[in-house]
Amino acid sequence: MSSRIAGFRDPQMYEVLPNACLSSTARDIFDVLTARQEPGGLVHVRQQELAERLGLSQSAVSRAIGQLRDKGIISERQRKGTLLIHPLLASYESLAHMTNHLEAPDTHVWPINFPVGDIRPPRVRDGRTGTDFDPDPDGGEDAPAPEMRPALRLAG
Repeated sequence: MSSRIAGFRDPQMYEVLPNACLSSTARDIFDVLTARQEPGGLVHVRQQELAERLGLSQSAVSRAIGQLRDKGIISERQRKGTLLIHPLLASYESLAHMTNHLEAPDTHVWPINFPVGDIRPPRVRDGRTGTDFDPDPDGGEDAPAPEMRPALRLAG
């Protein structure tokens, strides 16, 4: 691994990362990958190491890596045990290093397969979607005041 520390990330890309709707396992694996990456997004790690680190089965790790690959967040390299984080999500030594890397003719920037605009999915899936449930039955109007105020009693 390189002795350089990758610390600069594009904050705009991390703001839209929730749009990828990753499983919690895929997000945990992505967090481990970003912590272990070299500047520019190269990661040397085997699925078995990830499984042991996170206490998961190797098949669960494989499914999560498949999800990250399908979303365009990572790309598997030719050598086993080597992954590449998308250049827009990778960490760099500085903004200048990121700009130089992205503008280099040999840098391959593959498509990201999730919305990167202002779209925000709900944090929790609502099981009532598509039902007759109305969260605001009176259309935002104030609830009617009671006809009589209840008598107050002092406790004691």
